[in-house]
Amino acid sequence: MNKNVIAISACALLLTGCGAQESSVQEMQYIKSAVTYETIQDMYANPDNYLGKTFHIVGTLYPATDDEGEKFYSVYAKETQGDEGIGIELDWNDYTGLEDYDKITVEGTLERTSGTHDGQKIEYLILRVSMLEKRDQ
Repeated sequence: MNKNVIAISACALLLTGCGAQESSVQEMQYIKSAVTYETIQDMYANPDNYLGKTFHIVGTLYPATDDEGEKFYSVYAKETQGDEGIGIELDWNDYTGLEDYDKITVEGTLERTSGTHDGQKIEYLILRVSMLEKRDQ
């Protein structure tokens, strides 16, 4: 076998190994406050571009109630030039020290989950939270 072919094969193997290792490291995606509304809209429109990635988001802690009457929260952002808003449900257990509509910083991984809404089984996006804290206004 040619020495050049062996050298090229060894380099290709090393590059493949390094690439796989680098892609397994999860990099935090910081969403700028000025584009939070638009980014969340795009998450719903193009979820495959965002699923499995970790995000740092500043928004409003927005309360809602599910079909069974249970309260849940979303990180919520308003449209820059309007009154519309949009949010992503949070998967987090401890809201101690927080009040509805507090300004928050949240970090977590975006995933897809399923549930029921108006008696219909649906899939929706959820942020699996790793950190959530109240911000000064």
